Amino acid sequence: MFGFAAPASAAINSSAIFVSMINRGTITNVTQADSNTGNNVALSSVGGSGARGGDITSTGPHNNDGSVSGNGGNGGNGGAGGLVSTGNATSNAGTENGLNGTEVDIDLASTTDDINSSTLDVVTDNDSLDNEIDNFTDGRSRTGDNVALGSIGGNAERGGDITGTGDHSNAGSTSGSGGAGGAGGLGGTIATGVASSTAGTLNLMNTTFVRVRM
Repeated sequence: MFGFAAPASAAINSSAIFVSMINRGTITNVTQADSNTGNNVALSSVGGSGARGGDITSTGPHNNDGSVSGNGGNGGNGGAGGLVSTGNATSNAGTENGLNGTEVDIDLASTTDDINSSTLDVVTDNDSLDNEIDNFTDGRSRTGDNVALGSIGGNAERGGDITGTGDHSNAGSTSGSGGAGGAGGLGGTIATGVASSTAGTLNLMNTTFVRVRM
């Protein structure tokens, strides 16, 4: 709002000039910036299981002398787990609000020949409970809540069984050896970028500028 007072070129004597401004208003503002590179999951790998050794089964006397059953297979090695690599996340939010800006310009010097016994009152009334600024400004950045699982080697299997019936049917026989378990590989890997957020708010309410030239 802009007010301008410029009387005609004449003397001002025993006069009263009164300017009154009353401003009321409410600003309600929500400004939010949110960036997120987290909430990632890098899964693991699982090696294969080894095969069980072969069995020896027969019947009759002395039929398994010196026999050796098959060895159990080795478990497979676990490979590298999953890889998650995220870029950077950036968010910016800004708000500027202006309400009830008032400018008063009173020019008596350039338009009046003479001023005597006169008063000039400029009154601004911004004092009220009705004037309220309700502002919420929030900036959030997240890179967390990530899960990287370890790698699991494969299970080994046992050697084969020797089974026979009859007199001394297993004399000198040997069961096979159990296989070795597989080694676990590199677990899951997560590398997140930089998350940055910037939020800003500027509220101007009931601003008043008065200029008087006499």
